[in-house]
Amino acid sequence: MPSEGIPVELDYNIARRVFNVEDFRTAYNGVHKEKTHLLPRLKQSCRSFSCRNIVSYILPFYSILASFYTLRAFLHDVIAGITMSILHVPQGKVSFPMMFGLCVGMAYGYLAGLRPINGLYTSFFPPLVYFFFGTSRHISVGTFSVVALLSAAPVDRLAAKFADVNVTNSSTDYVVYDHRLKVAITVTLLSGLFQFLMGLFRLGFLMVYISSPLLGGFTCASALHVIASQLNALFGVKMKRTVGPGILPLDFYNFILVFKKTNVATVTISVICITVLAVFKFLINPKIEAKIHFPFPVEVVVLILATTISHFAQLNQRFGVRIVGSLPQGLPKPVLPDLSLVPSIATDSVIVSFVALATTVSLAKLYASKAVYDVKYTLEMNALGLANIVGSFFQCHAASGALARTSVSYCAGMKSQVASLISCAVLVLVLTVIGPSLESVPMCVLSSIILVSLTGILGQIMDVPKLLRSSVIDAIVWIVTFLATVFIDVPLGLITGLVFSLVTVLCRTQLSTSYELGHIKDTDLYECRTRYATAERIPGIVILRFGGPLYYANSERFQNWVTETVGVDANKVYKELQSKTTVAAPTNPSQDKCSCSSKCCYLSQTLEVAVPEEEPSLRTQLANPTSVRFIVLDISSWTFIDIVGAHTLRDIIRSYKSIDVDLLFTKYQPQVRTTLHNCGLSSHELDKMCFVTLHDAVLYARSHLAAPPPV
Repeated sequence: MPSEGIPVELDYNIARRVFNVEDFRTAYNGVHKEKTHLLPRLKQSCRSFSCRNIVSYILPFYSILASFYTLRAFLHDVIAGITMSILHVPQGKVSFPMMFGLCVGMAYGYLAGLRPINGLYTSFFPPLVYFFFGTSRHISVGTFSVVALLSAAPVDRLAAKFADVNVTNSSTDYVVYDHRLKVAITVTLLSGLFQFLMGLFRLGFLMVYISSPLLGGFTCASALHVIASQLNALFGVKMKRTVGPGILPLDFYNFILVFKKTNVATVTISVICITVLAVFKFLINPKIEAKIHFPFPVEVVVLILATTISHFAQLNQRFGVRIVGSLPQGLPKPVLPDLSLVPSIATDSVIVSFVALATTVSLAKLYASKAVYDVKYTLEMNALGLANIVGSFFQCHAASGALARTSVSYCAGMKSQVASLISCAVLVLVLTVIGPSLESVPMCVLSSIILVSLTGILGQIMDVPKLLRSSVIDAIVWIVTFLATVFIDVPLGLITGLVFSLVTVLCRTQLSTSYELGHIKDTDLYECRTRYATAERIPGIVILRFGGPLYYANSERFQNWVTETVGVDANKVYKELQSKTTVAAPTNPSQDKCSCSSKCCYLSQTLEVAVPEEEPSLRTQLANPTSVRFIVLDISSWTFIDIVGAHTLRDIIRSYKSIDVDLLFTKYQPQVRTTLHNCGLSSHELDKMCFVTLHDAVLYARSHLAAPPPV
């Protein structure tokens, strides 16, 4: 491309005949694309599949590695894999050594309403399965705060109901935990099945309905729910968790009731940890990272000191500070989900699966574009679904792609999912060897880590002013989703935001931009008459543009707009002309002829028709009938038309035709033509009325206006 850009004045001249669609197809050998039936398409697809292609499709890791993998890439993956296990980041751009990374996984296990060890299992099994079935080379699958919180909602709700009907005794805690685990793994199984089925039936297009403003408002409000869920651990109290609508306000109300029972030692540890972590994250680490490109791992210092003090000072025994407690060594035994819980958790599972998919697919798309390779979204859904299905049998809560951990892995040089295998291998060693050293970790330290990590998500509230400046509707979607999630519940908040977002889409299409176009003299350009003073109406022709699809929600508005812009209600005029009582022929027919000398002049003759007194607008129309002969409708932007819209357009065509006003169209989408044809307009008629460009249609109309009127 020239550096100086396009010249200020660049002319082009084209001489060709005017084409409607039928003439254009005849002149240039256009053909109708026949619709292929399902059976021939299936046969063609089956012919293209070999055994190798099938294996490569089901297990894409083989073809991915075979296409580019080298020893150099393996060395990068070794470094990235170790980094992934060491730099296990919750949220935010900070680094943590292995022990902290494990504790973050444990913290998210606790956040999901389970024991911390379940977070470690989720960091092992889903990434292992994803390696074989995923197509993204960089995404890090495992624990993620928002998904963990969504998983906790049904766990807390059903566990509370279960505890209410069980007699309190020494074994109640174990029994309740066992029930919580069954609920969690059943949610994981169902969400995995939903994800897998969406991939199997190619329903990935549903993900587009979770927009960025909706997801931003939802995750920001979800962060407040996360904070509420950590109040017990941060203050050392036993607060009764509520379930159902209004859970967040009720949680804070219940916290106020038990605030006087705060454990002083726990609060002291929490305040110290949060202060140190926040100071380093916002004040010190940005300066350090600017110099050495690696932040100071203050989290490991806080964690080691807190764990050491907790162990030797016996904070749990002496001051009642809650600790992680005993952790089972080795890998877990398989557990079967409880399918009897499915009716109670189906809605929650759908929400978990949608949010996890939206996060994972968006991350896969982002890093694929950065590294210039393709990801197959259908296979991504299948891979994440299988990862959760397998994980559900090994005590995992729902997994998804993790934003910050993926970013760190990419920056560490990750080339493929081999890095995830290496990270899993390191995690196995930790589960079998280092587990006992984590028993003295104070729970308030894990909650402090989660709290500080949420600052990035909470900071999304600063996006609202930007959204207000760019799109008020998107800002309203963000606010409605946020408020619904805060004041109702996490699952219902997402559903409310999604429904409201869809309503805004419906309103936008219902209120599509519509305006009359005028011709810019000596050009083939047409612009809005109210925006361009030089855009003039051509005598005898009204040029209209309707900027959206025509369907049931806006068809009536479209019809009223056409009538108002043209200035004549064709139906009423035609009916009154048919029922006229007297018609006075003009003494001098040439008096009322317009300059175009066309057939429209005969509509300009004076008519005397009996009109009710209550219809002054109709009296005006009949006393001064339109000189319009053609209505040119630009429908090139119509993506679809439904049966209601097609019937409306058909009625408009026929009603104006009855008073000798013809409708012409610009070229439309094939699906629009098909619907119009199915609603009673012949293909020949449509092709005669439709022109390849707006200018072709106008030239055709002007040529007929210049022709002498019929006798």
